[in-house]
Amino acid sequence: MKKNLFIGLVWLLCCGCALQGAEQMNPQGQETAKREIGKVVSEIFQSLENMDVEALFRSYSDACGFILINTEGVMINLPMARFGHAEWFKSLSSLKITPSKEEFRFLPGNIVLCAWQGRFAMTMKTGAQLAIDKFGVTFVFSRIDGLWQVIYQHSSSLPPLPLKP
Repeated sequence: MKKNLFIGLVWLLCCGCALQGAEQMNPQGQETAKREIGKVVSEIFQSLENMDVEALFRSYSDACGFILINTEGVMINLPMARFGHAEWFKSLSSLKITPSKEEFRFLPGNIVLCAWQGRFAMTMKTGAQLAIDKFGVTFVFSRIDGLWQVIYQHSSSLPPLPLKP
């Protein structure tokens, strides 16, 4: 009986501590997070335009078992995402990204969803010019060691179309 009571009290204490740590961010904290995360998102897209795999994935964390769902609907881990982007960059001579919309949703426990929408214009090494007029990304950010890190990403787009001369 004492053992069950002790286990029950420990369980309540652990749950209480977990719930306290998962409070909703106040409005001032949300504005700060928007600025900080917005900067990280800008760096991610700048790294994409520069076709720099190392810089691109600096803001990603595998601490929670990172998952990326790519535009083909395939679920991949962080090493596979790095490899896939490196291979994609080999086929490009330039990439221009134009953001059009960004929205944030704040979840308890310093988890932030960032929905991003924009346009990609690409020049392939073959000389072909392609555009993706509707490209969407949902990033899930978590505050890890004082930095906002991407722990999940879902990308979707229409197929690229040839740019008209």
